[in-house]
Amino acid sequence: MNLKTGLHSTWSWIRQVSGDAAYENYLRATRRRMAQGVISGAGGCAKPLSRAEFYLDSVRRRYSTVSRCC
Repeated sequence: MNLKTGLHSTWSWIRQVSGDAAYENYLRATRRRMAQGVISGAGGCAKPLSRAEFYLDSVRRRYSTVSRCC
């Protein structure tokens, strides 16, 4: 493994752990489900959420449940 490959792997790992790659993971999973025919929208074509819509949905999901921290 050369330095460039090692740095790329490390950067990818950091993005996964920090949640920075969540939108890319969502797009990959959505495309896979669409290809399998699991997801279909109006007219047989579902449009994935935009980056902004994805962020707002994740914030809504995060703060719409009861937090047991205190």
